[in-house]
Amino acid sequence: MKNAFSFLLVLCLIILNSCVPNYNYRVEPPTDWTMYDTVMQGLKVRILKAPKSLAADNPIVNIIIKSMGNSDIDNFTIDNMDYLKSNMGSVVLLEKGNIDISTINARWFTYTKEHNGIIREMINYIIPVKGSAYMITCGTNKGSMSKYRLTFDKIAQSFKE
Repeated sequence: MKNAFSFLLVLCLIILNSCVPNYNYRVEPPTDWTMYDTVMQGLKVRILKAPKSLAADNPIVNIIIKSMGNSDIDNFTIDNMDYLKSNMGSVVLLEKGNIDISTINARWFTYTKEHNGIIREMINYIIPVKGSAYMITCGTNKGSMSKYRLTFDKIAQSFKE
């Protein structure tokens, strides 16, 4: 009985370790932006922050990695959109589409949300790699997304695993 329990414990650890996303990836922020890694609510987060000269628009990018479980990219994207809408009352979903990133067929969707009384325009890129979703979320204050969309697209398209 003890050997069977030990075997199952080792097997579970092997399975769990194989499900841990790979945090070895690169993105290229604009030259005057800063990039740092941190942990928020138990998740490893990479943050790309614009220089102070752009503070009025407050553009920012964060990247997290989530397991996709058994979902394909389309269902994973829809699930994330539904999650945002049901858990953040101020979210208004706008558009969605496909984007090729490093030969990967990825997805994006845009939305607005209210954060501390400020309306934010957001775009979320979802890049599926080996059962994990690299989620690049970019945002600006209302009215400035058109100034940063190309920059956000370039950041997402610079992704390399």
